[in-house]
Amino acid sequence: MRYSVDGGRVRGRELKQMTDFRSGPSFQHLRHLDDDGELVEALLACVKQVKAAADRFTSGHHRDANALEHVSEKALESAMQRGDVSDIRTEGELSNCLVFHTSGLAGSVIDATVMQLRERVDELVRERICQLITGPPRADLLVSGHLFYPPGGYMGWHTNSRVPGWRIYVTYAEEPGKSFFRYRDPGTGEVVTSWDDGWDLRAFSAERKRPFWHSVYSDTNRFSFGYRLVPEGSDRRRGIVRRVLRRLLRS
Repeated sequence: MRYSVDGGRVRGRELKQMTDFRSGPSFQHLRHLDDDGELVEALLACVKQVKAAADRFTSGHHRDANALEHVSEKALESAMQRGDVSDIRTEGELSNCLVFHTSGLAGSVIDATVMQLRERVDELVRERICQLITGPPRADLLVSGHLFYPPGGYMGWHTNSRVPGWRIYVTYAEEPGKSFFRYRDPGTGEVVTSWDDGWDLRAFSAERKRPFWHSVYSDTNRFSFGYRLVPEGSDRRRGIVRRVLRRLLRS
């Protein structure tokens, strides 16, 4: 099945038909994840704790009255003229959202319960997505970025080109229609706004030679769980395994 750009309202049970992320358009938007009760329960438990923990990290977020300007077409033109903008690790001023997947970034939400609940979400998402991928090659799902956008939160235009490959984002917006994912179609150059509908799953391909410019804006509490597909046996995957083994040996 080929999904149209931000097209159709595809129910969670139909995800099984989407078996190969290497085919189809470079952006795919699937809705109605609330069909998956187990995943929804885990997500809601995690976002509830993220909100509670974020109260202790309010200094990491400031509501920007000009947030929409950061995700405008004018801002996109400016970013493209400057050159590639990969992500928040290389561009610290790219966003004002809060991070809850790592402690290595400014504005990180550090909370042991959040970590525990987040790992459960990651486990379920990994299980669901990897069931969709028919090999060869097989692939694993690694955490890319888990972000909390309070009202007035944004992520400016960027490409994720520093680490190319397929990205998958499961998002929850408390108020549908008040937040969105916006992107520039790399084939047509058209700027498309993909509005949040409560529960959403989006997948897109980040490539160095064919940049996928995208941004996010929210006027509600929005939670984004991001992942990267990594082919099994790749050098990148082996490097991650080596680092994990070294940490285990030191513990």
